[in-house]
Amino acid sequence: MTRCTLRFIFIYVLLGVSNAFADNLFFNSEGVNIRYKDVGVGNPIVLLHGYSMNSNMWDNSLLLKTLSKSHRVITIDLRGHGLSDKPSEPREYGPKVGKDVIRLLDHLNIPKVHLVGYSMGAYVVGRLLVTHPNRIVSATLGSGFFPFSDKGEELFAEETAIHMGEQAQQSTGDKRKSLIALAAVARGWKFDAITDKQVSEITVPMQAIFGSKERNEFFESQKHRLTLPLSSLSIVIIEGADHDSEEAAILRPEFTESVEKIIKLAMAHSSVSN
Repeated sequence: MTRCTLRFIFIYVLLGVSNAFADNLFFNSEGVNIRYKDVGVGNPIVLLHGYSMNSNMWDNSLLLKTLSKSHRVITIDLRGHGLSDKPSEPREYGPKVGKDVIRLLDHLNIPKVHLVGYSMGAYVVGRLLVTHPNRIVSATLGSGFFPFSDKGEELFAEETAIHMGEQAQQSTGDKRKSLIALAAVARGWKFDAITDKQVSEITVPMQAIFGSKERNEFFESQKHRLTLPLSSLSIVIIEGADHDSEEAAILRPEFTESVEKIIKLAMAHSSVSN
């Protein structure tokens, strides 16, 4: 996550909200209906969206257009988002968000995937690297970090939840339900935290990608954790890019190029290991 979370709307519009690439599909994840899309043929890649967004954010993106030419690309509405079910209790989020991803792989009979997460999606990827490394070929943390919990992060999460709750009080119907769910999502982040020791034991080939304008005080406070994995995580900085404007890192060609590069490197590593 970054502290720009509440400014999601602009990048969401920029990325597009059409359903041009795939039909809406659903599966049941232990009682929670999860929407996903599935396009392309080849080695599977799963893209995970940011907070308060959904899988539509990828539809018109350069990343999906490029990867789907030679890979199978799966996007998902994380629980509490988009057309997926929206539990109202914080305990229904946290690690359960990542478990939905694993259950989707099981549902599709996919043993291993490349994972790419943006912002909150990077949190999900970070935790899965600890809990299910055997299901991941490569991982990209896009504009996001390994999940953690401290007083500052808990305060940020609570402020986010309060903001969503206030918006819910002024809303009705499905919009109100969505906002209540987003408040619960934020309050569930603390259950996702992983330790420095757990991060240091990660061996999956991976990288983190940020815009140079994301290198703020929060970035500096978390940067040390990006150097801990045994797999020698590489940090890619895209000059002039930020988190959530028309210059967002995720929109830049360099982001797509970096994802393609680590997928190729991981596949080569996997071939040698086998």
